[in-house]
Amino acid sequence: MKNSLGNPARGEAFYPRDSELKKIYRVLDKGTSIYLSAPRRVGKTSILKHIEEFPQEGYYFVYVITESVDSEKEFFKVIFEAIIRSEAIGNLSKLYDSIKNGIEGILGRVKTVYHVELREKGETDYFQILVDLFEKIKKEYGHVVILIDEFPQTIQNILNKEGEKAAEHFIQKNRELRHNAYVLDKIHFIYTGSLSLFPMVEKVTELTAVNDLRTVEVAPLTYNEAQDFLIKLLEFDNVQLEESILQYTLDRMGWLIPFHLQLIAQEITDVYETNEEDLITSKEIDQAYDQIVHLRNKPQFEPYFARLATLFKGNEYAFVFEVLEFIASNDIITMDKVHDFGVKHTVEETRRTMDILEGDGYLFKSEEKNYRYTSPILQMWCRKHICK
Repeated sequence: MKNSLGNPARGEAFYPRDSELKKIYRVLDKGTSIYLSAPRRVGKTSILKHIEEFPQEGYYFVYVITESVDSEKEFFKVIFEAIIRSEAIGNLSKLYDSIKNGIEGILGRVKTVYHVELREKGETDYFQILVDLFEKIKKEYGHVVILIDEFPQTIQNILNKEGEKAAEHFIQKNRELRHNAYVLDKIHFIYTGSLSLFPMVEKVTELTAVNDLRTVEVAPLTYNEAQDFLIKLLEFDNVQLEESILQYTLDRMGWLIPFHLQLIAQEITDVYETNEEDLITSKEIDQAYDQIVHLRNKPQFEPYFARLATLFKGNEYAFVFEVLEFIASNDIITMDKVHDFGVKHTVEETRRTMDILEGDGYLFKSEEKNYRYTSPILQMWCRKHICK
């Protein structure tokens, strides 16, 4: 299996996530839209790309990423353009004809449908255009599912640019679209992103705005899955590990997500080829882990910390970094210490902030109510390169 580190896994590089795929289709079969929940780098985008490329019969998926979108109008325009340019829909004659006829009826100024060129006059209400377009799609054609990646980031962008009222209106407008009579039971949405949706929504409105979404969690790989995945990654480069060394590798990793398995596979292969040793021992595995946090891997880790600046501002940002640095050096932080840091930085909503860090995969809360890093590897990076 080819190592697709840094990119969504496609085709043969995609490791089967049968449990998650079954959950997704089970919810969609009931006519419900989905929030696909998981921290950064767990494999959400790869799953979306996989179901778009290999859909079950009767399902037509349209993938769109809205990470850079910062206005409500632009969001609905991006969704509209993604639909009419979708190769999946373009290859299905009935649905294609329905959309083509719908667009021509709605706009009356479309040159082409696939790779569309719009000649617009004045302002265009893309929300209403979407509603009118969805009206033209017949239920018997199948289920159209819009896969919206980085939706929480879009909320954050609008919040930063236009304020709370605009962000709240955007969230409510999406709910209105999902519940429109021409959308229900025909058009479904899967929202996901590297930021947690619910804490983002709570910044500007009540969670009732998204309580119609069914949460489907993307879990880390099981031990057996992680073992199988790592073996397949290493086999591609003709590297083999004895069972005891494989177990040692996974035990050190702790949090078994595809991204970290790809990282360690890359470093194990590098150690193997550099040392020219036939047998890999725990010593070589330790060397591979040391290499993971080398500065050459900065592009893989820097987004974890750089993106905090878009999430948190001023005193809240300073609070977050002090918390992360403290845990990196001390392994845990107690709730009392969190409270002390909150007082120091005059941050009142420390619980909401910690919920975001937990939901986004930085930290987890133990039964003793202490926080730790979810990933020992991320803790290693922070300790070496972030801590003052």
